[in-house]
Amino acid sequence: MQKAVVLGLAFLWMTGSGWSQGFDAPERGFVSWKPAPQWEDALLSGNGTVGTMVFGEPHDETIIINHALNHMPVRVPLLPIDQASRLAEIRALLAEGKYAEAAQIPVAQSRLEGYEEMHWIDPFVPLCNLRLVMEPGNISDYVRMVDFETGEAKVQWQQNGDMFQRSLFVSRADSLIVLRISGTTGINMELFLRQHPIAWDQSAFVNGAIKSATAEVTEDFLTYQTFFHHQYEGIPQGFEGVAQVHAEGGTQEVVGGRLVIKDADEVLVVMAVKPNYDETQSLVEDLKSHLASKGTDYERLLAGQKATHGELFKRVTLSLGDGPEADLQSEAFVVRARQGSTPAIIQKQFDAARYNIISSTGTNPPTLQGIWSGTWTPPWSSGFTHDGNVEVAVSHLLSANTPELMMAYLDYHERMMPWYRVNAQRLFGTRGIHVPAHSSSHGYNIHYDQTWTLTLWSGGAGWTSGILYDYFLYTGDKDLLKDRIYPFMKESAWFYEDFLIKGEDGKYLFSPSYSPENNPGNSPSQLVVNATMDVMIAKELLRNCIEAGKVVGETSAQLQKWENMLERMPEYQINADGELAEWLPEHFEENHSHRHVSQLYSLFERIDPDFKDNPKLTEAALQTVEARMEHRRRSGGGEMVFGLAQLGMVTANTGQAGLTGEIIDLMSRYYWAPSLATYHNSGNLFNMDMSGGFPAVILRSLAYSEMGMVKLLPALSPDWKSGSVEGMALRGQIVIDRLSWTPTGLEVVLTSAIDQNITMLLPAMQSFESSQKRRVSIEKGTSVGLKVQLKAGDSQTISVVY
Repeated sequence: MQKAVVLGLAFLWMTGSGWSQGFDAPERGFVSWKPAPQWEDALLSGNGTVGTMVFGEPHDETIIINHALNHMPVRVPLLPIDQASRLAEIRALLAEGKYAEAAQIPVAQSRLEGYEEMHWIDPFVPLCNLRLVMEPGNISDYVRMVDFETGEAKVQWQQNGDMFQRSLFVSRADSLIVLRISGTTGINMELFLRQHPIAWDQSAFVNGAIKSATAEVTEDFLTYQTFFHHQYEGIPQGFEGVAQVHAEGGTQEVVGGRLVIKDADEVLVVMAVKPNYDETQSLVEDLKSHLASKGTDYERLLAGQKATHGELFKRVTLSLGDGPEADLQSEAFVVRARQGSTPAIIQKQFDAARYNIISSTGTNPPTLQGIWSGTWTPPWSSGFTHDGNVEVAVSHLLSANTPELMMAYLDYHERMMPWYRVNAQRLFGTRGIHVPAHSSSHGYNIHYDQTWTLTLWSGGAGWTSGILYDYFLYTGDKDLLKDRIYPFMKESAWFYEDFLIKGEDGKYLFSPSYSPENNPGNSPSQLVVNATMDVMIAKELLRNCIEAGKVVGETSAQLQKWENMLERMPEYQINADGELAEWLPEHFEENHSHRHVSQLYSLFERIDPDFKDNPKLTEAALQTVEARMEHRRRSGGGEMVFGLAQLGMVTANTGQAGLTGEIIDLMSRYYWAPSLATYHNSGNLFNMDMSGGFPAVILRSLAYSEMGMVKLLPALSPDWKSGSVEGMALRGQIVIDRLSWTPTGLEVVLTSAIDQNITMLLPAMQSFESSQKRRVSIEKGTSVGLKVQLKAGDSQTISVVY
């Protein structure tokens, strides 16, 4: 009788010649029991530049191949409209309360300049498909899996008494796709590359952008080349890929445009993909040389992957306790999670989310879909949405102690700065830079209409600057601050120097203004004056520029100018219901049935000084959280989960354990695919925002940090009675080597890269012990605070009894 059983973590298979050991179930990863029915459920692998999606079909396999730069150019972008010439007109209408009329002006101007319709950003699309057709037979004992530590997507099955295996990873070390096919009997198969299928209703759109797509086959190589109709400076003109195929112990020949392999003991496919910026110069021979230099030893190539991807993944470990749910097949795991989350479920999802983001961060930060696409028409073009989505996608990279991955975020924005400068000049008539709400292959702000008034949002560059400055706070890298981060921040501040105007009360007016993607309850237009988020972003930017300017040696005149600007900022408002108002003018009514939480911006990352110094503002912000949560609760979490993640960041940072636990539970229950990819909405729409936001909320609930201050377990979920986190980073160049807790106390091991004194705030304290007693004392004026002296490179252990 042929059967499969699980012994420990290894799958053993009964074959014609006896028992044979198959793949080990991954210690950190998942196992699935059926192939992907659609691309959204495929197994994911990626190295931040190339991403693959493995369906897992035994006989007729599809592996979708993506490249981070493959945003298909649908047109050569027009310049941003000359909105600046009509800014006075827009402001006059806004002053009269004619918001809808003001919103019509950019649309009218776009028609004058030949736009004719809304212009979308270039969509992120599949590069090509690798197809494998294997000899058919009766299937049993099928499994597929992903190992988060190695990035391997594996498929295994029994067929007519023999076992077959496929294992694939995208190497971060060697920039290769590596695929191994093996079995307990000879491998008979066909391989070929092809363009991703185009649905009939997509053909005009795709063929209007793709000029050519050709595939060639020789006895040793599969080659794919594709080029675009619309070509402009700064983007690839096309892409080329070469796969070297090596069959051990068998034969390979070309038959009918396919590479046919017979009776092989093992087949190794190693593929390299590269953008081509000059289609007259083929890259095929260079790619073949690259492949030849890397060899065809799967285990050696995998060792490089473990040393790069694996090392990144293992930087942080969350342990919340074992449970039977964690051993469920992924399809059952997702169903079980919907019934109510558990610590064991959250622990696995934490790993999955980090795997998704690590795998899709490298050349660029994650798009809306990370580094994966199986459609020519992805939602919102799967670009970078800078009014919330991409910021959530990267929101845990610093606290997870993977700061080098933030370079992708910085690199992308630096490449776009020439476009951003044009935006600022043409849209607002200012110096500096303007980051659009949507971008992909270029940085022009050209996506908007009368409803979505996106050319009139001013906060993109300031928000980006805040995230970049946080990199410095975590790492202390003064050279990067001076050479790359501060110049971006300074140009962002120059924009406000020119854009802001004074109102009758002497305070600045943000006119036009926009609270992403919401409109007041008593106005149909999203266009307003003085949206709270716009004020928050500008204030944070100016404060950060003053801090950073003192570090890098900015002139006193420039610093004083920013100090003066801060004094002219309008005050935040608390509405009649005790909530933090989303718009400062009192005549605007709240609209809480919405996915964004923009008015809480000042609590997303660090708690803004305005809120630390004014508890009434913090309480009003929490009233806003409750109002937004009522909407979320009614809709099973709701759409656009990145907004739910932002709510969780706010509640974690402000120490709201019950609310934070509820939000983590909602994210755990409703937004996971069987591939342990994440969704945009409850139960649907492949999207990577929450893969960034989920671990961000969890880590914020375990430790909150500012320069010179650490708060441990500020919002620990009531369900997490005991657990630990290892490797978490804090602001101030501190790493939590280990933080463990029980109902009766905690123990923390800290290592600082520099000598410093910090205040450590605890959830409770009756007594404490330290491995360096002379360096720890009770903070004066507190009952749950310690003053801790940290020495560079020395680990310090502190145990606390509640």
